[in-house]
Amino acid sequence: MSTTFVEFGGAASARFSLSQLMAHVRVPLAAWSRRRRWVVALLIAAVVFGLGTHGWVVADFGGVEASRAALEAATRHLADARRALAQLPALRREAAAKPGLQLPASWTSADDVRIVSELATQNGVSLLSLEPGAVSGSGAQSMRPIQLAAHTDFVHLMAFFRGLSDLPVLIVPVDVTVNRDAASLGVRATLHVFSALRPATSAATDSAPADAFADETLDSEEEEDIVFFDPFSLPQMLAPGELQSDASELRLVGLLHDRTRGLALLDTPDGATTVVSGQQLGAERVTRLDALSITLANGGGTRTLALTEAS
Repeated sequence: MSTTFVEFGGAASARFSLSQLMAHVRVPLAAWSRRRRWVVALLIAAVVFGLGTHGWVVADFGGVEASRAALEAATRHLADARRALAQLPALRREAAAKPGLQLPASWTSADDVRIVSELATQNGVSLLSLEPGAVSGSGAQSMRPIQLAAHTDFVHLMAFFRGLSDLPVLIVPVDVTVNRDAASLGVRATLHVFSALRPATSAATDSAPADAFADETLDSEEEEDIVFFDPFSLPQMLAPGELQSDASELRLVGLLHDRTRGLALLDTPDGATTVVSGQQLGAERVTRLDALSITLANGGGTRTLALTEAS
């Protein structure tokens, strides 16, 4: 037989201790003991220090995370460089084994004219003249200029310049001038031929014709998201009922515009000219000029010339 003793004053003692604790907490600050003040101050300091340390780590004021990321990037770059260095001998052997890189023992100006003429024929460029000049420099700096004059359109011109990178010698176009005439584009350019240098190897082995360039390269989804457009086409924005011949007389080729003033560059039958807002241009007057177009007024009618844009 067991006997259990119940202390009837237990609940009262608990309530008494809680009331004592509450009374102790509610003691005014001036009545606190020195030990209590030190304990509270240390607790506040610990909380502030913990929050400050957490904020320092999160904000990365010390640059630890940035340094770690930079170290990881440098490690990846070093690994990529080592892999590329390991592949270099195989790439050299592959490049030396390609038959397309074998050149005649003596490369002459006739060879320059031949490969440029063949490239122009492949890409629909009608050559008017092709005049090689004298060689300057020596070794890798040896260069022969070729003066080129031709008629073509913009797509075939782009295909021709793109095909220069597929030739067996390095040919760099400089001083290119393109003018629009009634039916096509007149092109004049100086080609610098470096017969001792080779262009970077491209993915394609043969020069792509102009039609393939227009249909595949420009519109291929596998290429980068780049849109080519013809800056020499006629303006697309015309006033209602305006004749196409009127649009061909003036062409907007450039604009400079800020908050207060603007300047437009026009291609006219008499040559290039610049106009500002309010200026008279033949029978028309420039009434509006913004960042993309100009508006011309002639009596009661108006028309807009806009820069040709890629849509």
